Amino acid sequence: MKEVALIFFWWLMFGGTHIIGSSIAVRTFFIHHMGTLGFKCVYSLVALATFIPLFYFHFTHKHAGYLLYTPGYFLQLFAQLLMLAAIIVLLQGLTTANPMTTKAELFGRHINSGHGIQRITRHPQNLAFGIFGLAHLLVNPYLGDWIFFGGFIVYGVVSAMHQDQRLLAMGHTQVKQFIADTSAIPFAAIIRGKQRFGLDEFYPPALVAAIVIFILLKLLHPMLFGGFGG
Repeated sequence: MKEVALIFFWWLMFGGTHIIGSSIAVRTFFIHHMGTLGFKCVYSLVALATFIPLFYFHFTHKHAGYLLYTPGYFLQLFAQLLMLAAIIVLLQGLTTANPMTTKAELFGRHINSGHGIQRITRHPQNLAFGIFGLAHLLVNPYLGDWIFFGGFIVYGVVSAMHQDQRLLAMGHTQVKQFIADTSAIPFAAIIRGKQRFGLDEFYPPALVAAIVIFILLKLLHPMLFGGFGG
């Protein structure tokens, strides 16, 4: 159980430093003393200094802890469909301009309306990480794996909520309008009538790339990590 506790520890280190480092008080202090770019560099280094040990420790202690259940064929198939969805959401998020990103903050490129995947959720990367965590959690039924992959779900939700609160308090006017017109919870803004699905706005090359990446993962994942069709 020591291995399980250490996986949890490194998630606390990564998530804690990430959330605290992006809080208004800490951001304001460091940006005042080293500028926005300097703060972003330090913030990224701290993230790497905690995220790399988290990944390394898990992959050197896979399947640690108690076996919780045995996943069947249909659960494995469902997990693979989730992974395809995660890759699609991630690539659509990366290829769609977002006023809440570091790039927008550094270059002042603000927009006040959702587009494409943002009509479904304004946090597509967080959603992708959450789906990734869920997909892997379902087919890795050991306690240590649940903590590791479950951390992606918890972090995706908490960091999205934290970012929304910070930007509502100190964000650009257009960013606040973007938050008001979109939703963090997938499909919530569509259900409320504030957004349409916008599938016609999805970036086609990113869809093709997602399918290609998924196929490559199907082929290489069993050799590199095990599972996923192996």
